Amino acid sequence: MKGLIVENTGKVRLVDDIPVPEINDYEALVKMECCMICNGTDMEIIHQQLREAKNYPLVLGHEGVGTVIKKGKNVRNFKIGDRVMRVSLGDSEKYHSGWGSFSEYGIVKDSGAMLEDGVDIPTACSSLTQQVVATEITPEQASLMITLKETCSAIWRTGACPGAELLIVGDGPVGLSMLSICNYMGIKDVDIVGNHEENLKVAEKIGARNRYHNKKDTDKEKLRSNRYDFYIDTIGTDETILQGLSVVKENGTIAVYGLRTGDNILLPVNNIRNITLKLVQWPIPAEEAKTHQFVEEGILDGKINTDILVTHRLPLEDYEEGFRAIVEKRALKVNLIIS
Repeated sequence: MKGLIVENTGKVRLVDDIPVPEINDYEALVKMECCMICNGTDMEIIHQQLREAKNYPLVLGHEGVGTVIKKGKNVRNFKIGDRVMRVSLGDSEKYHSGWGSFSEYGIVKDSGAMLEDGVDIPTACSSLTQQVVATEITPEQASLMITLKETCSAIWRTGACPGAELLIVGDGPVGLSMLSICNYMGIKDVDIVGNHEENLKVAEKIGARNRYHNKKDTDKEKLRSNRYDFYIDTIGTDETILQGLSVVKENGTIAVYGLRTGDNILLPVNNIRNITLKLVQWPIPAEEAKTHQFVEEGILDGKINTDILVTHRLPLEDYEEGFRAIVEKRALKVNLIIS
C-alpha cells in the first residue's frame, strides 16, 4: 500500500510498498480517509529530534482518521463502518512506525474489550484515544479533534477555569486550538501573543480578549503591564518561560506545552516566588480520552469552529506542498486526503 515514509536522511517520500497490516483478535482494520500534518511532532520526526522516534525509515503520521472495514473476533467497541480517530500502524519487516497514519490502511485496538477480558495494556497506550466519532463529524473534523483533545486535556490539567485570566504564548495551531477550547469552556479573559499577524487575526475571530504582536515594541510594553493567573506557553524556550515569570500573578501557574529548550531548562531562581511551573507538553492517553465527548459536542453544536484552523486541503500526492506551506509559515493545519 502507499504512504509517506521518512528516510534516515530526513527525506519524506511517497512509496507504494508498505505492507498492509494484519489484525489480531482485539484489533480492527481501518481504511484511511485523511491525516493532518502535525506542525510540531511530525517536523521533529523529520529532523530526528523526537525521542520516541528513533528507528528509520518509518511511516509518518499520528492525526489520522478512517473507517473500520474489518475487525477481530474479540472486538466489541468498534463496528464495520465506524469512523475512528488516531489510527496507527505498527512496525513491519520493511518500515518502523512513526505512528503511521499517512498510509492507505491502519489499525485501531479495542482497549475497552482488552480491559474487560483482563488483557493488560499500558496506561500510556495510545489505543485509549482510538475512539469512534459521531456520524455527523466529518473526516477533517475528526482529524482536527486530535489536536483539540490534546490541548483540551492540557488546559484541564492546568486547572484553568472560567473567571481566570490566561495568556497563551504562540499563535500556531496549538495556541489557536487552546484558545478555541478556552472560549468553549467559558474562559473569556484570554489574551494571546504571537509573531504572525494573520494568525493573530484568526485569534481575534476565535475570541481572544487582546492580541499582542511579539515583534512590536508597543505591544510588548502593553503585555508587560498585565498579570495573569495562567501563562500557557506553547513554544517552551528558555526565553518564553522566563517571560512568564514577569507576567504571572503570585500563586499563578506557568504551564509549558511546547518544550524547545534542548536538554535543560535554564531559569534564574533569584526572583522566583510562589508560582507553579507545570509541564503539560505530552498527552496522557487516559486523560485525553476523557475529553472526547466534550470536544465532539463543541463541534456538533458549532461552538468550536474547525474550518478556521484548517488552511490547506491537499491530496496525499501533494504532500510536498503541504510540508512547504508549514515550513514557510503559510499554513495553520494541513489536511492530506488519502481516500
